[in-house]
Amino acid sequence: MNVYYSPEKFDLEQIAQIDYSDGDYQFDYRVVWRHLKTGQLYTDRDSGCSCPAPFEDANSLKDIETFALSVIEEEVLKERKSESYSGDDPGDFLKKIRKAWRNRKI
Repeated sequence: MNVYYSPEKFDLEQIAQIDYSDGDYQFDYRVVWRHLKTGQLYTDRDSGCSCPAPFEDANSLKDIETFALSVIEEEVLKERKSESYSGDDPGDFLKKIRKAWRNRKI
């Protein structure tokens, strides 16, 4: 059981996901989750070919990162600037994570 395929088992809901890869037998996911009880935001990034499952090593909240908006925004902009970038359009992803950041419980 991992946080990607069973977020509800960890009291998480997925807020947003972006795939930086071209999707051709590979993945490069950045995912953002919200903890349902605390409102804390979490994130993680995983990549690989089509053989491994995404986030197969993320089996607890300790295995994923605490969310930092500026770090993720910087990563998205850096990835998008790459000449060979053929992943998802980051606009929707950025809107979702910024909204989640504004609406988080403090």
